[in-house]
Amino acid sequence: MAGTQLNRRRPEEAGVNPQGIIDFLSAVDREKFDLRSFMLLRRGEVLAEGWWAPHTSEDRHAMYSVSKSFTSTAVGIAIEEGLLNVEDKVVDLLPHLLPENPHPNLLQMTVHDLLVMGTGQKQDPLEKARSQKDADWAKAFLSAEVENVPGSVFSYSSGATYMASVILQTLTGQKVMDYLEPRLFAPLGIERKTWQESPQGYTAGGWGLKLCSEDLAKFGQLYLQKGNWNGQQLVPEKWVELASSKRIDNGDDPEGDWGQGYGYQFWMCRHDAYRADGAYGQFCLVLPNQEAVVVLTSAISRTKELLNEVWDHLLPAMQSAPLPLSETGEQATKMLTQLEYAPEPAGEVVTGEAWSGETYQLKGTLDDGDLDEGLVFKSISLTAHEDGSIKVDLSLAEPQNQSEPFPFSLISGAGVWHKNENVLSPTTPGFPSDVGPIYASNSRRADGSIHIAIRFAEDPISFNWHFAFEDDTLHFEDLANPELHQKATKLTGTLENSKA
Repeated sequence: MAGTQLNRRRPEEAGVNPQGIIDFLSAVDREKFDLRSFMLLRRGEVLAEGWWAPHTSEDRHAMYSVSKSFTSTAVGIAIEEGLLNVEDKVVDLLPHLLPENPHPNLLQMTVHDLLVMGTGQKQDPLEKARSQKDADWAKAFLSAEVENVPGSVFSYSSGATYMASVILQTLTGQKVMDYLEPRLFAPLGIERKTWQESPQGYTAGGWGLKLCSEDLAKFGQLYLQKGNWNGQQLVPEKWVELASSKRIDNGDDPEGDWGQGYGYQFWMCRHDAYRADGAYGQFCLVLPNQEAVVVLTSAISRTKELLNEVWDHLLPAMQSAPLPLSETGEQATKMLTQLEYAPEPAGEVVTGEAWSGETYQLKGTLDDGDLDEGLVFKSISLTAHEDGSIKVDLSLAEPQNQSEPFPFSLISGAGVWHKNENVLSPTTPGFPSDVGPIYASNSRRADGSIHIAIRFAEDPISFNWHFAFEDDTLHFEDLANPELHQKATKLTGTLENSKA
């Protein structure tokens, strides 16, 4: 491994049986896991990597709570620089943000308690504060009840990580991403990243980071190497040991990976492994005994089942000695290059489609399941192009603010994925502030209906829309994504300026 690039090697050369890779990919297909990327590293080299088209290696992905592990890393570096200690009291570090009468237990809360999710609060105060337009997140956290003695009970809290970010910015005068730039990101060659911020201008800390899959793989490899990268100790070795080992009990589930203990913003796993873990199946698994790292980005809810497939197929494939190159290895390589979510066939493109260019007024809200509260669909227009592509122009609104609709426009390719850039602005309601490209394809059915599939490149968002036309009426069905607990929704559209 030289510079910031990861070397590539055949899995057999690093003692990995490629049949395990084939079996893992087959299980992903059989179980219909919506994976975006997969990387397997051993001894610092990439042995297997694949992206399910239309997703590519260039796509970044929302890390969700994987972000927490990066914030923890920043804390460890700051401690090494003498800026703070894990025993420091939160109230001593943030006196300017304290309420007039702080809760007695808050006075005992330390940086350690923040990092191990042991704040003593039964509920994360930011769950409510983030939905309030004018709320100061840090003040909301510090003003909340602290029902238990800090450090005594594990209670998952993104707010705790946010407070670690606030502390770091207060001490360094830099946002966490800026603080990490020369200390972590630049040495690892991580360039194309963004990190969401609070309304008060603090790095979110507990969520909001976006990276490419290989960047996440480098982070995992750095931890596997105890913080050392090309001879430079980027993260103190002692911090890696502390962060990646059990610091608090989080349950008792010997057969699962959510009750093995929690470190400093890392989850302990079975098989003496640990992981950075984000919602919807974002994983960076570090397996010290096997000298391996596994990276997965996904859009799933069945995260426990996905980890089981890793343990069932990839773990036993790792052996101590190199293996002879084999035809099975060639098959694994071929399989990795052919991963895709195939678009439906284009169907027959008919000249002069009556619906093209017309606007239909819609009534109803599509269910977005786990992702958000849903958006109101006000109107839609579909415009057919000569190459079979269809432009979709939607007018959307938030349920609580329907008087101020906003546009959502993209082009869907006919039987192919079309990549749409800059579809949404950072201030578009109901979507992440840093939405990346959006892929879309369309298919014309024999009955005259249209199917449009949409996949967000960087977020676990996808739509499957079906349009059927009857005189001046549009029947619009969102087929939903049951994986994210969405329910199918039907809307009716009326042709604008209809004579009916």
